[in-house]
Amino acid sequence: MKRLLSSALLIVMLVSLISACGSSNNNAGNGEGAATGDTKENKLVKLNVVMMSTNKDDKDEVVKAVNEITREKLNIEMDVTFISYGNYVQQTTMMLSSGKGVDLLPIYMTPLATAANNGQIIPLTKLLDQYGQGLVEAIGAEYIESGRVGNDIYGITTGRDLAKAYGFEMRKDLADKYNIDYENITTLDQLEEALMTIRENEPNIIPVVPPNGELVRNWGWDPLGDDMTNLGVLMDFGKELKVVNLYETDFYKDFVTRMNRWYKNGLIMQDAINNTENTGTLMKAGSAFGGFANLKPGFDVQETRNYGTEIVVSEIVPAYSTTTDVQMATWAISSGSKNPEAAMKLLNLMYTDPDVMNLLIYGMEDKHYIKVGDAANGQSIIDYPEGMDGSNSGYRPSGGWMWPNQTIGHVWNGNPADYWEVQTEFNNTAIRSEAYGFTYDSSKVRNQVTATSNVVAKYHHALMTGMLDPEETLPVFQKELKAAGIDDIIKEKQAQLNKWAAEQKK
Repeated sequence: MKRLLSSALLIVMLVSLISACGSSNNNAGNGEGAATGDTKENKLVKLNVVMMSTNKDDKDEVVKAVNEITREKLNIEMDVTFISYGNYVQQTTMMLSSGKGVDLLPIYMTPLATAANNGQIIPLTKLLDQYGQGLVEAIGAEYIESGRVGNDIYGITTGRDLAKAYGFEMRKDLADKYNIDYENITTLDQLEEALMTIRENEPNIIPVVPPNGELVRNWGWDPLGDDMTNLGVLMDFGKELKVVNLYETDFYKDFVTRMNRWYKNGLIMQDAINNTENTGTLMKAGSAFGGFANLKPGFDVQETRNYGTEIVVSEIVPAYSTTTDVQMATWAISSGSKNPEAAMKLLNLMYTDPDVMNLLIYGMEDKHYIKVGDAANGQSIIDYPEGMDGSNSGYRPSGGWMWPNQTIGHVWNGNPADYWEVQTEFNNTAIRSEAYGFTYDSSKVRNQVTATSNVVAKYHHALMTGMLDPEETLPVFQKELKAAGIDDIIKEKQAQLNKWAAEQKK
């Protein structure tokens, strides 16, 4: 059973972490690390760090600079492997299953509980007590608890937007050209009208691109840990603790029916499910208008920076937060790591050292970025050097949210100087699911999860991108889900949620 600690237990945890700073007697794991409280390894340790990103031409130069810091402070060096978005789950699953090629990585698009229950990652609680004091202070005990599976912490969330809004990103030049009032588009009806304008006036432009074949991952429900498959969800931002079959709701039917109409009207990219490009790439190439997006403060600045084309956004679904959002990217230590103590020490440094984070996210100062002002957190406001943009940088700053803690680092130009404080406010004011803090364990219905996941893969994205007619396909989809055992999953998920809610007195 996964649950948040009570306030009293959180206090005890923090006290134990703080007191651990003065301890020097206990080791954890089988690596060659120094005793508790010691910072440096006795021998130079080399660790494999895996990260989701397209490869960067100047990676080796950047990692060399990072290793100068980590070697001096910890006697540790890292080797970084970048894996693209489309291959990340498959390749990291293979790495974790084999126990080779990875010590540290963010668990992404795979439920944290799945990786923990499969024995692919190790419990971190004792290592946090010994070597993660700074990390806990940087992230906060509440968010540390979101990485709990059973009795142990298995993953550490990143310093980022821990809530999400949903909406649509679009090219500003085309929005301005056709007087599209993007700041006041708040419904799908209004968005559809704007898209029809593009379709009628720009026949060679794709109005809606589903990035990598996925139109939108969520539209206001709490997936309760099943972000990719939605096997039992809470509707309406999780306002009620009633687990339902998303694929049998009127909400889902109405949404995919609308998307089918859009597809037939030429608003959505043809053969969308097989698209391997992201929206920004096609917007920059001039062949697309926009696409649905997971929004946060400064998203338009981020996309403009990444693709060199001015991007604006329309927010349609307001910001909300679920446990799944917090667990979406959680750093973990592979069960195959021979040096878990060193891995935790390195992780602690990445969460607390601005120099390390700035290098890993932004690259080399004066080569990949320049300082143009002062940020509120004591760091700098930065931008590309003259003549450089995301298309010609040897270390384009993408995926900063997946690195351990971008909030201790620089702020990109175009965002306010207090951008990280704005992000914190975004997290704190978002609608919170009533199930916030609950983590679902699917181990009792593992066979049903496998079977239903295969059914979802067969129909869901094709329905969401409008390629299949819901009147014909949805009944077949629902019938196959029933046969695969989705009712068993929902029953188990509801039972766990009820128990958790009783313990939380919800």
